[in-house]
Amino acid sequence: MKVKGSANNTIPIFIVHGGPGGNNYSFERTIGPKLEAFATIIYYEQRGSGRSEAPKDQKDYALPTLINDLDVLRDSLGIQKMNLLGYSFGAELSLRYALVHPDRVEKLILSSPAELSMANMLVQIQGFYTIGDSIMKNSIGNIIKDTIPVQQKLSNIWNASNTEMVDKFLFLNPENAKKNRQLWKESKLTNTGLMAKVYMENAKGDLVEKTTGLQIPSLLICGIYDKNGGLHTGISLKQVLPNSILKLYENSAHFPDIEETERFAADVKNFIK
Repeated sequence: MKVKGSANNTIPIFIVHGGPGGNNYSFERTIGPKLEAFATIIYYEQRGSGRSEAPKDQKDYALPTLINDLDVLRDSLGIQKMNLLGYSFGAELSLRYALVHPDRVEKLILSSPAELSMANMLVQIQGFYTIGDSIMKNSIGNIIKDTIPVQQKLSNIWNASNTEMVDKFLFLNPENAKKNRQLWKESKLTNTGLMAKVYMENAKGDLVEKTTGLQIPSLLICGIYDKNGGLHTGISLKQVLPNSILKLYENSAHFPDIEETERFAADVKNFIK
């Protein structure tokens, strides 16, 4: 856990990373300093993720446990109310925390809120197909025809994708993808896949349904080229969160915090002020 920008004396923004099982290393070194210039920022990495210790039980990654971890951290810091900035899976975790503890969240900033629902799995499959060459398109076509569950089809497509394809899937600008990969390499951090496995086994795809009517002011940030489900979920959430603002980023895919850093920081600043 790391605190930055405490001199700003604002309601702290807790950064909730994605993955599942990712880390905040890249975020801290791209958009992070711009946020720290005007707000108190608290970075933490979820259990078994990044630089955090793993639980003894490899299956101890259930969403209720992750929600409790975040609340224990908040309480240990003596913070009554906080802002949550979650990106990708972190946006889902932030929303699910807010459902359990609405009185402890001042505002929500949800960037590329990619819940792994059935609809989003289909969005991802389509996304890979649109960027694939003829060989990849043929491979995806064969996978789609298989009788295995959609979840396994998507997993097989991810496994069949090379580095270049994953970068095209997650980023609009190849230079941003390259920068992100350099930071991943520099961090020497790895995703064990254990949290993602537990998440996949228990994913209900009910985030939009569960959060319908949630009154907490929410800023939704979505790249229009997001093929990972963030745009789809963001638009759906805008329809059910009565106090939400949707910002569409015209030059971003799944990581608007990296692809449009200046605008991202300005939008967050205006929203929390």
